[in-house]
Amino acid sequence: MPRQSTLTEIRVTNIVQCLTPALTLLKELDDAFGPPFIQPIANTIESLMSMAQIVKRNKNECAELMENIHPVLYAIIGLYLKSESLAPVMLDNIGMFMETLHKIYTFLEAQKDGIKLKHLFHNTEIQNLLEGCHAGLDQAAEVFKITTGPATISEIDAIKETTQRMHEELLELIQTQSDASTTSDRSLPKIFHGRESEVEKIMKILGQESPRIAILGGGGMGKTSLARAVLHHPDTAAKFEDRFFVSAESATTSIELAALIGLHVGLNPGTDLTQPVVQYFSRKPSCLLVLDNLDTVWEPIQSRGGIEEFLALLTAVNHLALIITMRGAERPAKVQWTHPFLLPLQTLSAEAAQQTFMDITDNVYRKEEVEQILQFTDNMPLAVDLIAHLCDYEGLTNVLARWDIERTALLSVGYDRKSNLDASIQLSLSSPRITSNSKELLSLLSILPDGLSDAELVKSELPIPNILSCKSVLLTTSLAYQDSNRRLRSLMPVREHVQHFLPPSTTLVQCLHKLLYALLELYWKYHGKQMGQVVNQITQNLANFHEVLQRGLHDNALDHRDTIYSILTLCSFYRITGRGGLALMEELQSIVPGLDDHQLKIQFMTEVLYEYYPTFDREQIITQAISILELVKNPLLESRFYNAVGSYSFASRHDPPQAMQFYQRALKLAKMCPDNSQESVVLINIAFLEWKTGEYCTAQVHASEAQRLSQFSADLYNEARALWIEAECLASLGDFKQSIDQLHRSRVMLGNCGLADGGLAQNITILEGEIHLQKSEYAQARNIYSEIVETKISEQNPSYYALALANVIHIDTLCGDTVDAYCKLNKAKDILGQVSRAGSTMFEADVELREEKFETARVKFREILTSIWGGEIEIESFCLDRLADIKAWPASEWHTRWPVMYCGHAYKYKNKLALHKALLYLGDVFLATKDDETATNLFIVALEGFTHMDIHRSRAQCMAKDVAQIDVRLLTVDKAHQKYLLQLTTLSASDRSLNRETSEIQEVEPMDSSVPAASLVKQIILYKLTAGRAGKRQGRPDSVLFLTGNDSGIESQHFSDPSVTPVKRILSDESGYLKLNTDDPQNTHSILGGSKYQDFLYDLYLAQDFKIEFDVLIIYNESEVWVTLKIPVLSALWYTCILEGSKYWDFLYDLYLAQDFKNRI
Repeated sequence: MPRQSTLTEIRVTNIVQCLTPALTLLKELDDAFGPPFIQPIANTIESLMSMAQIVKRNKNECAELMENIHPVLYAIIGLYLKSESLAPVMLDNIGMFMETLHKIYTFLEAQKDGIKLKHLFHNTEIQNLLEGCHAGLDQAAEVFKITTGPATISEIDAIKETTQRMHEELLELIQTQSDASTTSDRSLPKIFHGRESEVEKIMKILGQESPRIAILGGGGMGKTSLARAVLHHPDTAAKFEDRFFVSAESATTSIELAALIGLHVGLNPGTDLTQPVVQYFSRKPSCLLVLDNLDTVWEPIQSRGGIEEFLALLTAVNHLALIITMRGAERPAKVQWTHPFLLPLQTLSAEAAQQTFMDITDNVYRKEEVEQILQFTDNMPLAVDLIAHLCDYEGLTNVLARWDIERTALLSVGYDRKSNLDASIQLSLSSPRITSNSKELLSLLSILPDGLSDAELVKSELPIPNILSCKSVLLTTSLAYQDSNRRLRSLMPVREHVQHFLPPSTTLVQCLHKLLYALLELYWKYHGKQMGQVVNQITQNLANFHEVLQRGLHDNALDHRDTIYSILTLCSFYRITGRGGLALMEELQSIVPGLDDHQLKIQFMTEVLYEYYPTFDREQIITQAISILELVKNPLLESRFYNAVGSYSFASRHDPPQAMQFYQRALKLAKMCPDNSQESVVLINIAFLEWKTGEYCTAQVHASEAQRLSQFSADLYNEARALWIEAECLASLGDFKQSIDQLHRSRVMLGNCGLADGGLAQNITILEGEIHLQKSEYAQARNIYSEIVETKISEQNPSYYALALANVIHIDTLCGDTVDAYCKLNKAKDILGQVSRAGSTMFEADVELREEKFETARVKFREILTSIWGGEIEIESFCLDRLADIKAWPASEWHTRWPVMYCGHAYKYKNKLALHKALLYLGDVFLATKDDETATNLFIVALEGFTHMDIHRSRAQCMAKDVAQIDVRLLTVDKAHQKYLLQLTTLSASDRSLNRETSEIQEVEPMDSSVPAASLVKQIILYKLTAGRAGKRQGRPDSVLFLTGNDSGIESQHFSDPSVTPVKRILSDESGYLKLNTDDPQNTHSILGGSKYQDFLYDLYLAQDFKIEFDVLIIYNESEVWVTLKIPVLSALWYTCILEGSKYWDFLYDLYLAQDFKNRI
């Protein structure tokens, strides 16, 4: 007997039946118009429908929440069907409902078994979240005036009927909008190099039977030049015995046009040559007739009919090929034009425009100068031609200076439309098709470099009747065009002309202000959430915002606060999306200080601290802001300000401790705010700072807490930021697989909130490349970095570009291509130096090391370490890695201090990959001193770490060591390890060649990483180190102690030096103290695990003036690393042991550093 469904399961089924048709409508609505919030609402509903069927706890509460959703959805869909645009207040309500849906999803996700989220939230927070969900649904029911609750069977049927009706209404609306905005040629071709593509298309059409071709386009687009190029093409001359080119510019009627043609073909003058012309072409063999500028006689309504009749007579002659050129995008009627139609001409490509300019000016200017002057032409052929001739006569510098004053008048010194840009544009404006309403729309486009979409034309509520019809008129006259995103735009020369002769009215500009300000306000309120459409809309209007906001600052309004708030919001948008600083901020410097609005001043000062602006004194701004904050008493503003000061202290002052103080102050203030968003933001910055300073574990804790708070407030962007920082920490700790997983989650969230191409996405891409690079997957890493470099993002984000370029140089160097690396380095020195002078020198030294310029490379690496010590951990690690690799240096250049320093640095900052590399290099040191047994042990430990991390090249380096013998005591009964180690003993570096792509050794079977290193290595690796005078020789170990690890401590098995008191047992008592027991109770020394006991050791060494010899014992036991320091004090030997996690290595490392750089730090 089948199992009966429970009441809850029946409720969930009904919920899905109600939501499914609503989801379909939402997707159709989004596909058709893309209104704000619809896509994220649809995505969340789809996720909720899946989640509702797998929750394990609180099923009734989950069902109750879900049952109240579908009435709101239908109400929202109905609003969009009834109105072409919604008021900002209603959009705000829809945004709040979207937030409620995010909270419901978070609540349902917390009810799943085995989900991590339930451990992140406390019970009180879960209860608060549930109450917030109900409150949001109640508010939505009140706002949208609907009744909520579970749906009955009859209501489900009614919902299906409602869905069908709404579906039909939506289709009707889509059809209406399509009919209103369609023209015969709305799609635009891509920009090609020169006109080669157009010539090729025309020649193919001319090869057909009875070709009739219309070359269309705006004024100054080169229609006549294209027609002439076709007329003189070799294939044209071969096909047509007679070719005629007739300019129709002087004709006013069809009779006058016939007379002009008759004149060109040699007919005798007459009253009406219409029939004689037709008869002439009928008697001739194949002919080609080109009628240039036919628009001048076709445009007037009174002559249009006659012209079309005359064309019909001409095209009735089968063997006559006809080409016409006309302004606009509309072809004359009564002619069967040959398919495929030639699309209206577009502007030249950048390359073609530059080549045209250089040919005219005899190629005397640099490419950068040419690009600067051509930006004023928008690559319109006529404008390019005129400005090039002017530069050839007056010089480029003078022309640039005059353009700022004269604009298009500068290119309007001729008397006809082929030599006067204003005359050419004015001719298009005088077309009978141009109505007063069309001119109003064109005047508005003149101040909008990015143009407007159809949705924006409607939503802006402009006082222009039949605005979509006006759009069609501008398109057919080619005074405007639609770009690849179907945005209505005008070319710069047209915009400049219209701004001068036909500026927009104040009413039009105010309506536009209202639209753009509302868009920024919507972004500010919901940024970080699923706002893909709004982010895209702002991105498509960035130049419009700049133009409109700049005008808003300089108009005659008494209150500019709305404009200033909008500029600050746009500045935040620039920063988050990785676009750098906003130029408009410079203009606020003289305006904001005079305002009597303290909150506005604080917001302005906060934004200034995040980016570098040359004219701002940020130290003075901090002082002024702190005094103003005493008057404001707003915890949120204060927290945002001190958070910005923390970022400034770290990035510009290079003072991490001070930055942390400001962050902690910001965090304290954030906890006083009503929501969690600001607390999450500050925690993310704290985690970022900790990651940068090598505190990876602590950074992970704070990043995880920031994720929890971001999930609670449905802030996808900050959750993505926290995931990225956690991924950085995981990568630093050697957990590359988990790091990649977190990066994937972060990228998905960025896509959902519309920031897939922002600054955070750039950081994610950089880390993905870094992981491939660390794993020696050079091809994948180089592809990632090369793609970044080729995007030419250097001006927008120089640090991102510089980092990618530096890694390309690094990979080329690793693969032996130092010539290409040098070339790239020389070109990029300025950009790299702006980001990090030490980083630029570091890569230069790396290239020199590969080219065996050892002395200069060594000096540069040491100078870098001296200058940045303790400030830039990654650069320190890179330099130490190069200095520690004795295989890269001749015997006269390498020193044993560097592998030890690298090991200490890696251990201090918990860098797993660097630590294993250091062990590999230490193994090379032992191998060089003929201690094969110790070297083998180190290689095995390093190999297991590299295998676990999947580091191909380093694994191959371990396996390729030429080890003479291996101690049989290290072999275990584990067959896999026996086989692996036996292969290791026979491998020679000469037998292996490291593949440039992956450096993977295919012949050796992979080692079972589940077997711990302790099963192979049960001895102390005793390495005698000299911290005294330079030149003391590395000695052999004085003693060896074999250890066995267990739960209670470590048992001593053997100690070979009889003069040393044996260590019997290391125990940990209940107080947490680590005790070292010896035969002599008086020598017992206890320390607290993790304490700063190194102060004692440090004072001891100061007394010895750093001139003693000491031994360091490194004990590998399972996942722990134990260290023992033997130091002579009053002729006795003391031993001190400490567990992993203490700061012993800080002291040891500082000791070496002080000895090596004692005269420099």
